[in-house]
Amino acid sequence: MRAIVTGGAGFIGSTLVDRLLADGHEVAVIDNLASGNLDNLRGAREHGEAFSFHELDVRSEDLPAVFASLEPEVVFHLAAQADVRVSVARPLFDAEVNVIGGLNVIESGRLAGARKVVVAS
Repeated sequence: MRAIVTGGAGFIGSTLVDRLLADGHEVAVIDNLASGNLDNLRGAREHGEAFSFHELDVRSEDLPAVFASLEPEVVFHLAAQADVRVSVARPLFDAEVNVIGGLNVIESGRLAGARKVVVAS
């Protein structure tokens, strides 16, 4: 199975990435590294061509093209602006990342032919 994990450099995302790779799946991580960390993907990098990393924001206009090039069967959407302090101080930014970014992920998955999009909240 070919999977995309948005937010895959975060704690939960990287744990999912490790499990998918251990089960023999191909995994592409999309993360802007705003709160994720490449160190969380150390083990994933050992899987060679089964793993790829793409530094990209889920709000990016380039997201549909990246998804199309990766041809995912499933998308796990874990990317989010989850810092409550930021949510309170900058609610429009929070909504832009979490709502507009989420819609961009779902639509990009649909356009790329993904059979499933799993959204965490």
